Amino acid sequence: MRFWALNSLKSQLAKSLAILKPCLMLFLWGSPLAAAPNSPPKIQAVTFDCDGILVDTEYLKFLAWQEALANHNIGFSIEEYMPLVGHSSKNILKMIQQAKNMSLSDEIIELKNLRYKELQKQGVSAIQPMVDFARCISENRKELGLQLGLASSAPQEEILMNLQQIGLADAFDLVISGSDDLDDYIDAEGKNKPKPYIYIESAKRLNVSPEMCVVFEDTTAGIEAAAGAGMIAIAVPNRFTLNQDFSKSSQVISSYEELSSFNHLHQPNP
Repeated sequence: MRFWALNSLKSQLAKSLAILKPCLMLFLWGSPLAAAPNSPPKIQAVTFDCDGILVDTEYLKFLAWQEALANHNIGFSIEEYMPLVGHSSKNILKMIQQAKNMSLSDEIIELKNLRYKELQKQGVSAIQPMVDFARCISENRKELGLQLGLASSAPQEEILMNLQQIGLADAFDLVISGSDDLDDYIDAEGKNKPKPYIYIESAKRLNVSPEMCVVFEDTTAGIEAAAGAGMIAIAVPNRFTLNQDFSKSSQVISSYEELSSFNHLHQPNP
């Protein structure tokens, strides 16, 4: 299955309504949802992760973790952080404890959160090609017959601040937090990504079947969550997650240049 390739995505998206739906159809090319080679898949929802997909915040999160750990005289490098990207704060703390073979207090998460909020208020950078893509879908979702969701491990307050800063505060039919919105689920191992509950819940709230949903994620944890819920998981790695395992994804985009310009869709190989 081929994907699209991006040349001047921003300018193309502004006039892409006529070709946006064929692009989304391409995600499911060859999937069981396509009854025949030329049958349009019945995509009903598109869902985006936030951090690493719409906002470039992972370095800010690394700095927050590094400073919180430094307060306890614990060193923490970017190399140590990269495999942890995409997990909830609780999971990240557990993995740091395991890697360093030491017991760490939940106070570190509180310190990390406080420092991250300070950094976030100074401004977050948009991942502009994906922001433009999400905006285009949002503005045309009624005509396309699509619902648009956002599913993030982060707390709602953090998500909404990010969306406000990148101009997508009102773009989504659903914004769901793995930290705040999964109280109905019980799992001793945790409920946030890589568990599938956030995507199971998002499908329920959007009233769509999971297999009719396309998800954009940048981490192993996110891909596992989406795939585990039965959704079509598209991996869009960034510089922090390039070496993560995306074997459970339906498609991997290794760079934005591989995205389509939306006016030159390539048919998949037979």
